[in-house]
Amino acid sequence: MFSQDQRIQLAVLQERFKAHEQIIEKVDTAIQTLSETNQNICKMLAVHDERITVQAKVDEDICKKVDDIEGKIDNLYKFRWQAGAIVAFVVFLVGIIPKVIPFLTPSQNSGNIERSK
Repeated sequence: MFSQDQRIQLAVLQERFKAHEQIIEKVDTAIQTLSETNQNICKMLAVHDERITVQAKVDEDICKKVDDIEGKIDNLYKFRWQAGAIVAFVVFLVGIIPKVIPFLTPSQNSGNIERSK
């Protein structure tokens, strides 16, 4: 039926076929591993995306609070200057009032009654 050479060739082909089957099994295993890894990476990316979204909201809230604090500080600076101006005005008035009061109030002439003879 088969000659010796043909049997050898058939045996060699069978061995090569087995080697190819092993390679194909390894490739299938590698593909499954890559698929699982891909799924895990997708899950991790979803989690990181959620964290980034949450962090963006936190950053936005912090920026709003910083802006509010800056506004309050600006108002305090304005108040400080206004209070300083009022104090300076009051000090100015206190310094001038004693000098101005004699001009504003009429002087009282004391009347002397003399006897006529």
